[in-house]
Amino acid sequence: MEMKRLTILFIILATALQAFSQLKMPMGSKSEVEKFYKTTTYVVMKNEFMSDYNDAIKVAIEKHWTATPVKFVKASEFEKLRHDDDKSFLVINIAYFDGDDARFEFMILSLGGSKYKTVNEMPTLCTVPLCYYDDEDEDKYTYKLGAMQKHCQTHVALCREHPELTKETILDYYSDNTDNLADKTLYLLKNDVSDDLRSSSALKSAYPYNAEFATAEQIEELTNSNDEKALIVHIINPYDSDGQPYCIKLIIDVSKGMLYYYDFQKLKKDTIGHITSDDLKKLSKK
Repeated sequence: MEMKRLTILFIILATALQAFSQLKMPMGSKSEVEKFYKTTTYVVMKNEFMSDYNDAIKVAIEKHWTATPVKFVKASEFEKLRHDDDKSFLVINIAYFDGDDARFEFMILSLGGSKYKTVNEMPTLCTVPLCYYDDEDEDKYTYKLGAMQKHCQTHVALCREHPELTKETILDYYSDNTDNLADKTLYLLKNDVSDDLRSSSALKSAYPYNAEFATAEQIEELTNSNDEKALIVHIINPYDSDGQPYCIKLIIDVSKGMLYYYDFQKLKKDTIGHITSDDLKKLSKK
């Protein structure tokens, strides 16, 4: 399927960051990755006074971030700080597909520096899709922020260890280097799966390996305990069936944040995307 370009906007600045193909993951260059490990990472809080994200990201970073020293800053401080060469940034941005009304929130890990005159020029090291923009239910993803922090760090580490990888080959690398699914258990919320899979027997019939329904609290605990056998789902689907035509699906492990499955789906009118038996079949064939 021919993909539309995905454009990123800084929420706090409302100016365009670089555009990239949705199916191509950002890759830092060798020098950019090495620079990252010499920085302090500034975690930029959301502008909202009452935000579950701000509380959850602070907890997740303090528990799971080990790659660099970190500091937490207000969104209003970003423009001044981003020009410093000794800083990297973890910040929430708006993403949209050219020509569409759909808007997403992405978590972006990027580098600061005096030579980056605009935010467009700041190198992007990793991106993680979170939710639809204006979907006010942050509870859909805040309990998974710990696993997402692990993914960001693992992704940059892979770029460092394998400079030969490119945006076109990194997804294949993930697919070829994840652990055996027979040694893992896939944990899902019932709301994440299609109606025909919402029983334990149906789930077992569709997926040949271990899979269990879980709560958000159980998934957060699996992440905090670094359960090496746990895989979790992160799915971005419309909060209503009017005007949000895409569904993004990821499956990652909670111990390292390795990516086991990634899919982008164009939805039919008046539908809301879920993990389906076809997704589980594709995952099983990896």
